[in-house]
Parts: sequence; C-alpha cells; structure tokens
Amino acid sequence: MEYKVKVTTRKRKESVEVGRDGRLLVSVSAPQKNGKANERMRELLAKHFGVPFDAVTIRRGHASTTKTVFVRNT
Repeated sequence: MEYKVKVTTRKRKESVEVGRDGRLLVSVSAPQKNGKANERMRELLAKHFGVPFDAVTIRRGHASTTKTVFVRNT
C-alpha cells in the first residue's frame, strides 16, 4: 500500500504519527546526510507496520522531506 510521508530530521524523540490530512508524520533523529534519515524512516515504518525492513521502499522523494512510500504486506 502507498503512503504519503512527511519526514522531520534531527529530532530527539522519534515517532510515527498520522496527520490530519492522512499523511504519515515521521520524526527521526538521524541527519539527512548520506541517506541516513531515509534509512531510519524505513526502519521506523517497518516497525510501525510490523513488516521487515525490506518491505518498505521509497517510491518518490528520495531527496525531499515529502515522500511516497510503498509498504508491502508480508
């Protein structure tokens, strides 16, 4: 299933929440450098949905804070 995601980096508290517009709001402690924030976002979403890490892929927005993410059900 595809989800719209808004990522906020360098936060003390990591979380996954659902916004008023239905978007997932993901806060990560990792910086944007070298894809670390994307990797941490995928880890948090995998845990949130109860799927393996490789079941979460970024479809659009690799370099943006707004992304389209696909979560494969396993």
